[in-house]
Amino acid sequence: MPALPLSLNAICGLACEPTLLPRIRMAIAMVAQEVFAEPPETAGYPMRWNLSKTVLSPTESQAAQMMVGIVASPPMLAAAAAAAAGGATDSAAMAAAITDDQILDAIRRGWNAVSGVGPTYAQTRQAEQEGT
Repeated sequence: MPALPLSLNAICGLACEPTLLPRIRMAIAMVAQEVFAEPPETAGYPMRWNLSKTVLSPTESQAAQMMVGIVASPPMLAAAAAAAAGGATDSAAMAAAITDDQILDAIRRGWNAVSGVGPTYAQTRQAEQEGT
């Protein structure tokens, strides 16, 4: 397993950073809208759609529950680590260095896992669709 780009304390601080939470909430709602526009043939669609329905207007607690997984994603960790390498010393500074696109990318990458669509299921459905 590769080494973490930040300490667990730094990652925890970022996952609990109050300035990041509103941005996470908005990005979750935006990705939910994207999922609503997906064709029903999308792998894992029923579960992906159901998560979208549930979090279209995410509460603070829903966003906070998803935030740990989002912060632990490679794009978010890389952005925070780059900010730390550039001199950011606290979670607010690291959070400020994370772009909106990086947040959206992390949420898109994690949508299947949060909705309950396992990689095997998604790959099987995709292969079935490509075979027809």
